[in-house]
Amino acid sequence: MAKIVTFSGSVRVGSVNTALLNSAAAFATAAGHEVDAIDLGAAQLPLYDGDVQANHGIPMAAQAMAERIASADGVLIASPEYNGGPSPLLKNTIDWVTRVEMTLFAGKHIGLLAASPGGGGGAHGLGIVTQIFTYMQCDLHDETFTLPKAFEVIADGEVGGDDADRLSAWVDAYVAHL
Repeated sequence: MAKIVTFSGSVRVGSVNTALLNSAAAFATAAGHEVDAIDLGAAQLPLYDGDVQANHGIPMAAQAMAERIASADGVLIASPEYNGGPSPLLKNTIDWVTRVEMTLFAGKHIGLLAASPGGGGGAHGLGIVTQIFTYMQCDLHDETFTLPKAFEVIADGEVGGDDADRLSAWVDAYVAHL
């Protein structure tokens, strides 16, 4: 079975993106895969700045995350949409961990998910995240997973109803590529 690293670009308590990611991780675990959830908020990475890197090196938290990503077969990322793009937390994390190894995400099957309270499900923001990983020549899962009207379908931190079935099928298709 495969090892999958997960992380959410939102660390807000009650985040629908984190709930979506946790539901996806639960489906992967139930299918026998190992899931390693990285908490981006715990890392407390400074904003990426070449001068910070030159003067202080790469933060230990970024190095530790890079090691965990390097040991995985796949990566699942939930990305909230902030003003039509990814969260600064997510972009900053990508920038720091790729300073450890520029090709860190190469060879990893990357699945992108997003949830939002609106009707778009975070699709526009995922388009930008897709561009970032495409630029880095990563192996992206063919389809992203979006969850519109997330406050209506997430209860007690889990995706429910028909959307749970849709998510389960998406996770099955994702892990089939690992």
